[in-house]
Amino acid sequence: MKIQCLDHKGSTSNTFLCKINQHTILINCPIETLTIPQPQSQQEQGDALDGQEDDGSNSNDLGSILSTFSAQGKRTADTQYSSLTTSLKNCDHPSVFRVPDFSLIDMDSIDLVLIANSECILGLPFLTEYLGYKGRIIATEPTIEYGKQRMEELVLYHGHNNTSRTEPTVATHFSQLGDLAQPSEGWRSIYTLKDITSCIEKVQPVRYTETLSLFSTLNLVAYSSGYSLGSANWLLETSFKRIAFLSSSSVYANLHPAPFDPDILKDADVVVVGGLSQQSERELSFERAKAKLYVHLARTNQSLHNSVIVAPPMGILFDLIGDIEEYFKSLGKEIGHERHQTPIYVANPIADQSLKYANICGEWMNSGRHDLLYLPQMPLAHGELMNTGAVKTIVSLEASVLSETSIREPCIVFTGDSTCITKGPLMWFLNYYGHSELNTCIFIDPNSPQDIQHDIPVGCKMNLIRLPLDTRLKLEDIPSILHTHWQHLGSNARHLLIPGIKGAELVKEEQSQETQVHIYHQGVVSIDVNRDWERVSVSEKLAKTIDPTMVPNTDGIHFSAWAPINGSLNYYNNRLEIHPSINVKDDQALVLDHKSELRIHTELNATIRRFEEHAIPIHITKDINGVTTIELPSDMNAKIIMNGLSTTVIASDDKVRDLLRRITVTDSREL
Repeated sequence: MKIQCLDHKGSTSNTFLCKINQHTILINCPIETLTIPQPQSQQEQGDALDGQEDDGSNSNDLGSILSTFSAQGKRTADTQYSSLTTSLKNCDHPSVFRVPDFSLIDMDSIDLVLIANSECILGLPFLTEYLGYKGRIIATEPTIEYGKQRMEELVLYHGHNNTSRTEPTVATHFSQLGDLAQPSEGWRSIYTLKDITSCIEKVQPVRYTETLSLFSTLNLVAYSSGYSLGSANWLLETSFKRIAFLSSSSVYANLHPAPFDPDILKDADVVVVGGLSQQSERELSFERAKAKLYVHLARTNQSLHNSVIVAPPMGILFDLIGDIEEYFKSLGKEIGHERHQTPIYVANPIADQSLKYANICGEWMNSGRHDLLYLPQMPLAHGELMNTGAVKTIVSLEASVLSETSIREPCIVFTGDSTCITKGPLMWFLNYYGHSELNTCIFIDPNSPQDIQHDIPVGCKMNLIRLPLDTRLKLEDIPSILHTHWQHLGSNARHLLIPGIKGAELVKEEQSQETQVHIYHQGVVSIDVNRDWERVSVSEKLAKTIDPTMVPNTDGIHFSAWAPINGSLNYYNNRLEIHPSINVKDDQALVLDHKSELRIHTELNATIRRFEEHAIPIHITKDINGVTTIELPSDMNAKIIMNGLSTTVIASDDKVRDLLRRITVTDSREL
């Protein structure tokens, strides 16, 4: 088995290509987002180059490469560059995207794509509509729906007209000749709404613990990862081996998704870990960060000012709305639409459908919320708050739709795409509330940039706070989870694959000797998964000839059915199947007696005569027990052992074995 991580260097490891038993399976297809600064004029470029020469610095990020480009002094390795530069000049902070590194992957070789959650599906339209993938795609129902909504949000934020876009069909290489570091590659413009519709139609929905089969030799099972609605960890079962892929997972209690299901680890032979949180040591834990968030909200509200929380309209937001309501109640405040209450707004083009869809996903939630499906109560608190007007959605900030009086203050607003601050309603609110330093903007998305000040509008005085709420497992959490739930009953060694991040060597040292730990980066990891057994099916034609005999068990009460099977084993389309043999002339010679022993009646003289007819020299010996051994020439490397009741043919070559079987098998109708 071979496993390769396809994510670009510096990205969270979450995309894997797994090759096992002639199957090739892709796990996840996320995207990266990058906002490109406008290219500088030639005069500015010259000044920038002079400045770099003075201080000796050389920045190699994509924005710097573009900003230092000189048409007169350098040549680009990409023929698309000139038209691309023209397009970039016509765009206001254009954003580009890229999928994992598929440059060396033949799309026709991939049999299946498995998606873990709505964050890992966003690159799928590139895969199906532009890179030529035509195979099966499987994901849970909420993952498909929320992935579709998130894709539509990206298109609404980042879609451009035809005169100012880097076409999705072209993976542009922003590279230059010279002594620059590894160039950034594969960036594209966002796909279209038509691409999204076509892509989503190709995805097959699945439920937790539902078993799907691929070519009858590979079983696929999705287990809850506890991270978000419908988020899954995938188990592959093949040749009596179990391979578990852990994507973004969470073990925090009391959150709305169905909890992490540890059954995926039971008796697993290989565990591949990805989607881990990489919070720095100075960042707060989830519980402490959440408590600090509530304090900031209450303090801002107390001063009669407004709070903007930068987060997608899904995921942790479903928990925060209800928790904020409870926290404000504990302070003697209320969330509501009345003048003495504080309203909550969710400003996002997909806010309404996201919030409403969540409350019909009770079966994908924890047991407490799941039970509310059978009561006249919505599983998530925002449902009732929307009915009373305490929570309102703002799907458009057009002047004809929204006026300044539409938003009542002080308020709490959820909005924005933290990966691109300059797009969507977030920029509107930064400008709208930027006049006062008492207004607060809090970035809670773990993917939000470290330097949030970089894209903030000039003159914005808001109090900017980065406070990531990350529920994902960290690498340091993995050993305790494996120690508790990874029960491996087999005698073969088990394998653990972890990303090559800080702390990986320490985790490797903590594992027992029976666990082989592989630290992966971007190369291929080969794992020797020895197989003792293979599943084999019997063809319909051969099955019709089977005549089972009932044999009593040792208890004398129960019976077992036994039947001899004689056929040829074929391997086709990743399936092992036994077909009727075409080499043995008389299948009647193979029978099962009452002692469950296979007997072949063979006349020694007739056998010797047949060897003479085939001009094969033989040497015959007989021991004191009456066992006759016929030795064949050394080049045939075979012999025949006859004990009167049975005949055994031993040969290393299939052709020799078939020949000896035709020679030794005689008519046994008297049996």
